[in-house]
Amino acid sequence: MTSAGNIALDAIIDRTLAALAPIDPQQQPGDAPFLALRARQKEGSFRLAVLGQFKRGKSTFLNALLGEDLLPTDILPVTAIPTFIQSAESVTASVFFVHQEAPVTFEQEQGGRLGEFLQTYVTEAGNPDNHRQVERVEIGHPAAILKQGVVLVDTPGIGSTFRHNTEVAYQILPHCDAALFLVSPDPPITEAEITYLREVRELLPRTFFLLNKVDFLNEKEKVVSLTFLADQLKPLCDGTPQVLPVSARNGLAARLEQDKDLWKSSGMYQVEQNLIDFFAREKQQTLELSLRRRLKDQLNTQIMHLQLALEALRLPEADLKNRIDQFQEIMPVIEREKQASADVLVGDLKRIVAALTQQIESLRAAAKHQIMPKVEGVIESVADTEELERQVRTIVAAQLPVFFTPALRQVDDATRRKATDILSLHQKRCEQLIGRVRKTAAELFNVPYHAPLVEQVYAHFEPPQWSQELFVSDMDPLGQKISRKLMTKRFRHRRTVQRLREQTQKLLNENIEQMNWALRRGLDESFRRYGFELDEQLDKVIGATRAAMDIALQKKTTRHQQIEEQMALLECTITELQNLAQQCRVAEDLI
Repeated sequence: MTSAGNIALDAIIDRTLAALAPIDPQQQPGDAPFLALRARQKEGSFRLAVLGQFKRGKSTFLNALLGEDLLPTDILPVTAIPTFIQSAESVTASVFFVHQEAPVTFEQEQGGRLGEFLQTYVTEAGNPDNHRQVERVEIGHPAAILKQGVVLVDTPGIGSTFRHNTEVAYQILPHCDAALFLVSPDPPITEAEITYLREVRELLPRTFFLLNKVDFLNEKEKVVSLTFLADQLKPLCDGTPQVLPVSARNGLAARLEQDKDLWKSSGMYQVEQNLIDFFAREKQQTLELSLRRRLKDQLNTQIMHLQLALEALRLPEADLKNRIDQFQEIMPVIEREKQASADVLVGDLKRIVAALTQQIESLRAAAKHQIMPKVEGVIESVADTEELERQVRTIVAAQLPVFFTPALRQVDDATRRKATDILSLHQKRCEQLIGRVRKTAAELFNVPYHAPLVEQVYAHFEPPQWSQELFVSDMDPLGQKISRKLMTKRFRHRRTVQRLREQTQKLLNENIEQMNWALRRGLDESFRRYGFELDEQLDKVIGATRAAMDIALQKKTTRHQQIEEQMALLECTITELQNLAQQCRVAEDLI
């Protein structure tokens, strides 16, 4: 809804794109963010995220709302992938991958349970550290609460031992419009949750607060917990927030047993009614406000770039050259820090590879210790050469996958966790360096510095794609028929025993080296690409900043009239974007 003095969101986007069209591409970041916002507005769906620390009962709460034991739950941290639940005629699911166009799909009519299907892709047990590189999961469900374009979002919990879960929980916020924030009594709300809530309140215009697991409390304990939580939330909210007590576990049981009294006493009935009322009265306004906040952020970023270009044009040529020289003076420092970061990245890669080498050698010894005694047992107990050949081949073929399948997973998980942690630290260093370049340029030209609300997200370590086929080959290259004709029985048996031992050891080494090669290749490629992407991002910021100065300096050599025309265009565009950003702020006050 828009008032007479309030410009519609789509009109603001259209006017922004029209205003930026005549501007030199080197003087502005581009129109991609505005096109993405327009697409999001046309989509029209309202994304309500269920947020909180791990094991607060988020998935159980969503199951209760949907009336079905749908999403996986466990005593350990479960949800590792953002899951979007939207309206559909029947239960369906699509799993989308980072580097695969076609999703994996599930339809209830095909048989099987969705929960079992999801275990493979969205849980730490089935997909540790996102081994399968799942981007998101979309579920279709006929629940009434999903009508009218509502999408519920199940998110990974913050604060668990799995750092990537916390990172995903932060990254999902810009894609949502409002939040249900779940807390439980044991433990009470944590500092990590308070920090996360500040980010939530900054990005999302509406947040509901729930105290889950109240079925474990008596009435006195419930009042104390609700009061404590409300007091902790006061500094983050305008006044004392409403906190609803619920038992998602009892609510789910009530839905499954169709027990209306238990549904009401669980607190889920009140939550459901509040949400229904919110969707009817405020959903569209909240969606509008959510999108306007993001639009305002993008407009401020554009304005800062254009102001830099304008101030560079306004300066006398001597002053402009002086500012360019000052900017260039910090470049050696930036380059040294960039090179130091690159050197640390190389060193970190070497350390991970060294740790991997130790793991590989330990596995080599473990494989020999586990498989060779079984081979020796057959050698000692079987006298017939042909039967010995057959039994050793059978044992080796059976033991290789038993040992190497969990070994592959174990080493890969440990390597990926180390790589992800290290690359996350390098990402933060690079972001700080980028922020320093932007802020320096803004200060040099007396332009207000605007730090984007949403930081750039870089790719994490990707798992190697090795073949799951093991090196099980024919262990008798000559063949028993030929050897029977050419050798005595005793000599042939002794030779077969020696060959079987050597061949078994060779197969173990080949599988170990296959694992080592695949992981080394994955590490080298991921670190190389990661370093390149960070360098490219930093170089792009430096290049764009310098380009604005160089363009201004070049125009100083052109006719005065052309400079005046360029300055007038920039001034006009900045004024237009500032007016549009103001419209976004006005809308926040009106909505």
